[in-house]
Amino acid sequence: MRNADALLSRSAQDDLLSIRQDLMTVYREVSADDPRLFPLRYTRTTPRHRAPVTGTGGREAAPPEVPLLLIPDGPGMGSVLPYDGTRRALARRGVEVLMMEHRGVGLSRLDAEGRDLPRHAMHATEVLADLVAVLDHARVPQVAVHGTGYGGYLAQALAALHPDRVFSLVLDSPLTSAEDERAGQRALRAHYWDGEVPATSTTAAALRRMVEQGVVDARHAGPVVLAVHEHGGPAAVRDLVDLLVQGRGRLTWSSIRQVLAQDWLQSTPYVVEHELAAPIAHTELGYGHAADGGPMDPLVLARSQARAVAPFAGEPWDMPALAATITAPTTVLAGSRDLVRPPQIARDLAARIPGAALLEIPGAGHGLLDTRGPLAQVVARWATSGLAADLAGMKRELAALPATGPDSTLTSGLRLAIAAERLSPWRLRMEWARTRHQESLADPSARRNRTAKV
Repeated sequence: MRNADALLSRSAQDDLLSIRQDLMTVYREVSADDPRLFPLRYTRTTPRHRAPVTGTGGREAAPPEVPLLLIPDGPGMGSVLPYDGTRRALARRGVEVLMMEHRGVGLSRLDAEGRDLPRHAMHATEVLADLVAVLDHARVPQVAVHGTGYGGYLAQALAALHPDRVFSLVLDSPLTSAEDERAGQRALRAHYWDGEVPATSTTAAALRRMVEQGVVDARHAGPVVLAVHEHGGPAAVRDLVDLLVQGRGRLTWSSIRQVLAQDWLQSTPYVVEHELAAPIAHTELGYGHAADGGPMDPLVLARSQARAVAPFAGEPWDMPALAATITAPTTVLAGSRDLVRPPQIARDLAARIPGAALLEIPGAGHGLLDTRGPLAQVVARWATSGLAADLAGMKRELAALPATGPDSTLTSGLRLAIAAERLSPWRLRMEWARTRHQESLADPSARRNRTAKV
């Protein structure tokens, strides 16, 4: 454990910088009011060849016309280390990828003297200026932009305020305003508390009964139900609630709740670091501000994290108004079962942006870049050739692409945890074998790796 801590410590940053050949540095002012400079890092992954992409009707298009600027969710998410595999996969498909490590996070956390950036430097407007500075430093006049969640918020601002720099735009489960979380709050309650959705009404009724009996704490149940829904879908929520009705399932329920409350989910160096970026998340974007303390509220964790910073003071931009001015060809991605930002948000956004195409993926949840990586890479690849809108008629094919490795692992772990409380030992072994077989079908390399280790 000590070796792992040493690897992730800040003192190891110089070693990481020295062994990575794809890292670039552009020196930026700390803020508009603070002229001190700090090193902002970004990666540039260049392919060995430019592969063509096949368009609608089997026609072959030209190779990618522009690089891809990939902006992950956040604002405290790392870009460099967590998305190494994604960048390599895109490079194998002929795509040049730029990714910026956000200020206050990972390799862009420290100032020129090795101290944490001050919190007064944390503003979304500064982050947008950082993105433009990266494009200038890389001497890239135009990019295709793929933004997920908060990254989609920044991508909209970039396309609206710097239209000459955006060749095409992909908005994946995008944040559109501080009011989005109210829509997620309403959707979760409609599914799993109020019983307004026929497919989950019996599950909602069972949850209400468990609350009345004192088995489930309604004030803290929202994040648990949301996590199970996102990684296992309504069937997993139903199975877990059915176990609770039978007097089982409490170990799985409490384990999920404990994991969600762990500090490492908010602070893992170079992966997720919300500490310094918290003013953007809570003061500017209002994360957690709509929490109301009612039953099945998915926002209670975000609300608790917001206590360390100033309260919500208003967004940096009127994003709905800006979105209506976007001229770049735009594709909006949504998962049909997303309860973080329900699909209606993406539908409304696609209607606001002139000529935007909506691609709603059946059975997918929130953040396709992280949960359906192969699908997101296909869309991003086509966006670099200006063909992303052609994918609108291929929803079934895209939905059939496998889940991303980490998300698949979480789903399998959840399935096994539920099975462990439901099945006898020998049936549990059968369930384990079935899960591993399904993982191998989705990712043949996983089976090869396990065989090699044996």
